[in-house]
Amino acid sequence: MKIGIDIDDVITDSSRLFKEYFEKYGSRYFEPDEMKENLIYIMRGNFVNDKIKKFILTYIKEIISNVKLKPNAVEVLTRLRESGDEIFLITTRGIKVFEGAEELTIKYLKDHNVPYDNIIFNAYNKDKEIKENNIELMVDDSVEICENLNLKGIKSYLFTTDVNKNQNTSVKRVFDWLDLEKKIIDEK
Repeated sequence: MKIGIDIDDVITDSSRLFKEYFEKYGSRYFEPDEMKENLIYIMRGNFVNDKIKKFILTYIKEIISNVKLKPNAVEVLTRLRESGDEIFLITTRGIKVFEGAEELTIKYLKDHNVPYDNIIFNAYNKDKEIKENNIELMVDDSVEICENLNLKGIKSYLFTTDVNKNQNTSVKRVFDWLDLEKKIIDEK
């Protein structure tokens, strides 16, 4: 099976580290209550205003370099590949976010032994990338992306995070990597 996997908040615990940076440095950029309103945009790499852009561009390299992996991500990805599945990392990370994003991401994945077969950067239109690469299943933390894929007949799982846990959706959720692995095995 060809499986598409997002990186931030699926393989890595990005929103948690963004929150830590926001709590530590955010007052330089935002009013106290703006974090909750803007975290979803920060997590999507959307520069909806100059404050978000400045915050992201100031800390993104440090965050990408230091973010922790989600528990069991490497082990499950390894088992999936060993069982014959192809892993495509599909991410909005890339040159459109900041210069050097692709190199920094590849270095991080290599340094943390994250197995994958292919990586697609600057994937702002994930359904296009998924169709072009014949991806059979997508795992993402964006409710909007997963719902859009399901509407187009592309199976997806929503990786539950602090950012999306309170969003209502009909998309099937997974709660951790072992849950995802079980659901994928059940699909076969």
